[in-house]
Amino acid sequence: MKYFFSIFLWLFAAVCTFAQTFLPGNPYYGNTGYIQYIAGNIPIIISAPHGGYLEPANIPDRSCAGCVLVKDSYTLELANELAAAITAQTGCFPHVIINLLHRKKLDANRNIEEAADGNAIAEQAWYEFQGFIDSAKQQVAVNFGKGLYIDLHGHGHTIQRIELGYLHTTAELQLPDSVLNTNTYINGSSIKNLVNNNLTNQTHAQLLRGDFALGTLLQNKGYPCVPSAGIPFPLTGEPYFNGGYNTARHSSYNGGNIDGVQMECNSNIRFTTAARLAFADSLAIVLNQYLEQHYFPYYTAGPCTVINLPQCTQQPEIWGQENACAGASGIYWVAPTDGAAYFWTVTGGTIINGQGTPQIEVLWNSNNTTGAVSILKTEQ
Repeated sequence: MKYFFSIFLWLFAAVCTFAQTFLPGNPYYGNTGYIQYIAGNIPIIISAPHGGYLEPANIPDRSCAGCVLVKDSYTLELANELAAAITAQTGCFPHVIINLLHRKKLDANRNIEEAADGNAIAEQAWYEFQGFIDSAKQQVAVNFGKGLYIDLHGHGHTIQRIELGYLHTTAELQLPDSVLNTNTYINGSSIKNLVNNNLTNQTHAQLLRGDFALGTLLQNKGYPCVPSAGIPFPLTGEPYFNGGYNTARHSSYNGGNIDGVQMECNSNIRFTTAARLAFADSLAIVLNQYLEQHYFPYYTAGPCTVINLPQCTQQPEIWGQENACAGASGIYWVAPTDGAAYFWTVTGGTIINGQGTPQIEVLWNSNNTTGAVSILKTEQ
């Protein structure tokens, strides 16, 4: 028997327009005040989802099953120190997106259900965090054609080394180079675009653990990394973070020309100011070398440019059937805008057509009593 259920046409994300020039190096905030964006003018994007300190009383602590509440200590500071080191070395500014909320209030490296645990304010902050990254990516793609995204984290594992996550498991990294270089594993990589388009025709395996891999370049600066030429893969049973929600969503694994890596920093390089500053300086050098080696010839000699980045302003209205049959499909849409980008999120159903456009078709689950549709729309 068919039965009806209610669809909540939610929208916690702001429409973003390029009406205001954002000055590189200056901080800007979403409407909640809990997400900080520091404008950039080079093809490097850094996010810090787990380093925030704020614990506002109007956002309850997350209590979902399996929720991780422990913050990645000093990663907020490290993100700022890395940005400062890049600027000191180049005169340019990376894009930096920071979640200022403590992880117990918002986990900005999870899907929205787990990230915000149903709190509307936390959901708004989640959309702002993801939206700033999306907007920075769009501008890097427009101005440079490609770029690198780093999701900055800290791990508490006893093995003191940096863990670089490219979305490959320990078992996958243990595979021979010849297997890692097949399309199956290239298509599952967060640096898929770089594999298919790098200056010296490096293979996938070489970019993961060859002489000019990111981990190897850091290893050469005195910071052990896995994977790298020195530590090509974690051993079975060793702890290793291979990349999470942000790396999958914002890297070329999910399409586009922005590659990504989750960088899990060990405690020895995070817990004192001196250690962080030394690491930030070395990492800035390595990132410049990495971009020049693989992405842009003469990158370090290139000029910085001022670009327009999104200013979040108003919310679009979603149209569609608010009372639908469970197990049936429905059409939902927003007013189209030339040059806009659209990212839809659906709870309780599956998008079967139209993701990335102003109109989607949703197939609702047969056992639902409620569902939700939301959108992040960015306008150029």
